[in-house]
Amino acid sequence: MKVPFSIGAAFAALFLFGAAGCGSEEPISEADKGIFLRAGDLARYGFQYESADSYEKFSKAKQLDGTYKLTYRFRTPPEERVPLLIYANIAVARSESDAALLEKAEKAGVMIGFTGSGIEEREVTMQPGDERSRLRVLVKDGKAVGNVFTVRDGRKTYLLMLVGVSFEDARDWKRLIEPKLQRLAGYSPA
Repeated sequence: MKVPFSIGAAFAALFLFGAAGCGSEEPISEADKGIFLRAGDLARYGFQYESADSYEKFSKAKQLDGTYKLTYRFRTPPEERVPLLIYANIAVARSESDAALLEKAEKAGVMIGFTGSGIEEREVTMQPGDERSRLRVLVKDGKAVGNVFTVRDGRKTYLLMLVGVSFEDARDWKRLIEPKLQRLAGYSPA
């Protein structure tokens, strides 16, 4: 799968933001994995892969400032019939104000990656009660190519990028992401 320059640049910018706060790697648990939207969650939408877990990469680190950063990456090989790329970054900050700053830095990283690439974002109107989250459709040359989803809940931020599948209906998206957000609400990284 060829990833448009802008998507690759967005991932690079997000990586740089994450690397800037270096810390210590920690083991990833099943509870950690359970808060991510993973490739297997997209099976009912036609995204089924043999050995999907072999394309998954997880990381968990405690930053020097005490913030936990968890990352999930899924990328099918180029020869895959139905290509898919997922990048998710979850941060559990020490305070709500730190989480707000992290959220702004992540959004800036995404915007840096999209600037000048021909990718536009189109906001999806969320359902009442979901105002804390944002779902955007990524559009290139008039065609939906993916999504960016962000949410901040107190000290926790969740950034999710999908390429190869896109959701334009807030109800469909909520059915997919809600179980992960419920787990995130009660999640503690330590």
